[in-house]
Amino acid sequence: MIGVSALLAAVFVVDSVVGLGLARRWALFPSTLVRAFETLRADPGAAAAWATVGSVWTSVLVHADLGHLASNVAFFWFFGTLLAQIAGNRWVVATFLLTSLSSGLAFVVQQTQGGAGGAVIGTSGAISGVAGLYVLLAFRWDVPDAHAWPLARPIPPAQAALVGVLAAAMDVYMLRQGLASGVAFAAHVGGFAGGLVLGALLTTFYPTWERFQRSPLGSRVGA
Repeated sequence: MIGVSALLAAVFVVDSVVGLGLARRWALFPSTLVRAFETLRADPGAAAAWATVGSVWTSVLVHADLGHLASNVAFFWFFGTLLAQIAGNRWVVATFLLTSLSSGLAFVVQQTQGGAGGAVIGTSGAISGVAGLYVLLAFRWDVPDAHAWPLARPIPPAQAALVGVLAAAMDVYMLRQGLASGVAFAAHVGGFAGGLVLGALLTTFYPTWERFQRSPLGSRVGA
C-alpha cells in the first residue's frame, strides 16, 4: 500500500512539476478503446492498439488535482490496510490491477451506451474493487476485527464492510439518477463488482479464512 500510494503521489508530482500532460495522455477514452479492440480483432499483433488497451491501467495512475489524489489515497489506505491484514499484500496489488480492468470496462460500456464522449482518470474504480473484495471476505469469513489508521480502536469487520457497502450503494444511486457531476460512478460500480466476483471465487475455493491461510495463496498473510 505504501508503494502504490507513493507511486500515485510521484506520478502526480512529476506531472505537475514537469508538465507532461499525463492526465490527458494516460486517460481512458471509451471510443478510442473500442476502436482498439476492433483493430485487434482484425490484427491481433497491432502494437498501437495494445498500447491503447494499456490505458485501462495508465488511467488509474493519474489524477485531476491534489484533492482527487488525496481522497483516493485515503480510501485506498483504509480498505487496502484491512484487506492486507486478512488476505496479504499480494492480494491488494492483484485486486487493484484486476479491478482496474473491470472498472474501466464498466465505464466504457456506460459511456458507449449513453453516447457520451467522456474520459476517466484516477484510482477510485480500482480502490472500489479493493473495498468490494474486503466486503465480501468480511461477510463470508470469520476474520479479526478491522484495525487501520486513523481508527482509534479495532472495530467488527461487518462495521468496516458497511462503509464499503454504503459507498457502493451511493455510487449505484448516483449512476441510476444520472447525476454525473464529473465523477465516473460507473467505474466505481464496475470496480466494486469486480471485487465481489473475486471474493466469491476466493471463498468458493476456500470457505474459511483458516483454510485460506494454510493455502499457497494465503501463505504470506501478515508478511
